[in-house]
Amino acid sequence: MQRTPLLPHAPRARGHLRHLTVCVLPLLVAACGKDKQGDGDGTDGTTGTTGGTTGVTEEVFDLALASEILGVPNIDDDDENGDHDWADAEAGDEETVPFGLDADALSELDDGAVMRVELEGDLDLVRVWHDGSILLDEDDTSAEFSAGDDLSSLAAEFAMPRALAQVTFTLVDADGADVDTWQTTLEAAPLILNHHLQPAEWVNAVDTGGGRYGNQAFITGFDAVLGADFGTVPGTQVDWDVWMQDEIEFGTFTAPGYELDFVIDSIRSGRDQYLDSYPEDHLFGPDMGTWTWGSGGATSQDSFGNLEVSPPVTVDGVEYPFGRIYYGDSGRYSMTDDMKDMLDAQEVQAPFTLDIGWLCVGHVDEFITMLPDPDAPKGFRVWVADIDEGRSFLEGLPSDLYMPKYDDDHHHATPAELLSNASLWSYNRDLMDEHIEPNIDVLKSELGLDESDFVRVPGIFERSSACGNTALALIPATVNMQVYTGEDGVEADLFIPDPFMRADSAGTSDDPFVAMFEALLPANLTAHWLDDWNSYHMAWGEVHCGSNTIRTPAAAEWWTDARHLMED
Repeated sequence: MQRTPLLPHAPRARGHLRHLTVCVLPLLVAACGKDKQGDGDGTDGTTGTTGGTTGVTEEVFDLALASEILGVPNIDDDDENGDHDWADAEAGDEETVPFGLDADALSELDDGAVMRVELEGDLDLVRVWHDGSILLDEDDTSAEFSAGDDLSSLAAEFAMPRALAQVTFTLVDADGADVDTWQTTLEAAPLILNHHLQPAEWVNAVDTGGGRYGNQAFITGFDAVLGADFGTVPGTQVDWDVWMQDEIEFGTFTAPGYELDFVIDSIRSGRDQYLDSYPEDHLFGPDMGTWTWGSGGATSQDSFGNLEVSPPVTVDGVEYPFGRIYYGDSGRYSMTDDMKDMLDAQEVQAPFTLDIGWLCVGHVDEFITMLPDPDAPKGFRVWVADIDEGRSFLEGLPSDLYMPKYDDDHHHATPAELLSNASLWSYNRDLMDEHIEPNIDVLKSELGLDESDFVRVPGIFERSSACGNTALALIPATVNMQVYTGEDGVEADLFIPDPFMRADSAGTSDDPFVAMFEALLPANLTAHWLDDWNSYHMAWGEVHCGSNTIRTPAAAEWWTDARHLMED
């Protein structure tokens, strides 16, 4: 089930492309400087020109061609005309990758000899430019060059992640015989999604203003800590749709010399309703690409609160330097096949699934998150909602502690009332045994974790008759937080749903849940408690659901550090 949007600020402008010195991966390959046997006497340094010989000088073509040319998909909008640059078919775009050939590479080619250049592979997704025009694509796969032609402007362009092609250079003599060949692979970068150990650069959210159902306190809480690193979009522009995490997912493309920020636009909204146009209107542009995978009717599993990434892990001796993608599958409803196929095809983050069929909204961020921890063996720990910890916490509170928000909205005014509800605890016991613990077992297996890698946080769920008798968080899901990691990848500000387990007149410093939670935090993490009760919690979401974060690309290089994950 999808959340319903609730009844002016602009995101901070930023340059997303970190465009470094262009380079390719060099590997000098043999050229035609071989001794060619023919009828010439060799006194002028040439071989013969008859009888099927090369018809070229001994040093004719000293070609230094990379074994592979790597780039990023050209699906941003550098000219800001509203179209993806691949569709514009203009030369010299920032994302085209030069072959790096010398202008005089063919200067000594003999009369009548040619260099034939051919393209094969994903012809609809890769093309080659020369001298300001498309040279090779799905319509024209071969071209020829003669003596003196300039190859220095040859460049590759890609339309999609993991697009793959091969260019073959064939030297053909004056008699039409193939003399020698060189080949180079053209490969587009995989799309790499972000995890919580990557430094955060900017957080965005929807501003719905003040009033009982506005989120002014939520917005103010972010702004007070992040300042210029926090931006908003007015609710009036997006039909009051506050679920920013669900609409977009940030990631990056990298290649030698290139880094491109990217946002996946979910199919959860359409026809320019709600947040549907937000990525195009506020994010898409120079050095920020965007694309949508899938179409048609969406389920809640197509929202990106249901798509997360672990930090780097090693599992059964296999290193995942960019972590692993995980998302929820209900068994009945799942992410659209196009999206799943795309994620699988990237390979470097090897997706796996968790059971979310027991949850009302059905997103993995409802019950787990992963936080940096320098004292943890793997550099992070998984924080997970735990029913036993929830009951134990309530048993430690004064039985008559009055909690007005729970009285008004969850119909349990005190810890005693919660603890005495046998049906509630039977339901929660089943959730723990049949769903949460099995999910923990999957995480242990797929991420190479053990019990010491988990922090179990008090959690209590209630059965929602309005949501097919599936589970909603009764205590605000504190693991559903936004993690703003510092430049060191260790220190982090945590923006956490306020649990409000106190009287209305009391502050968070008097909240026993807040005190308990903060005592669990390692020293590198700082908690900031946001009031999301009316705008998010009671609308079936929390802080993470209502915000999103751009992060600095991971330091690892997929072309060297993750090749072992991309081999057939």
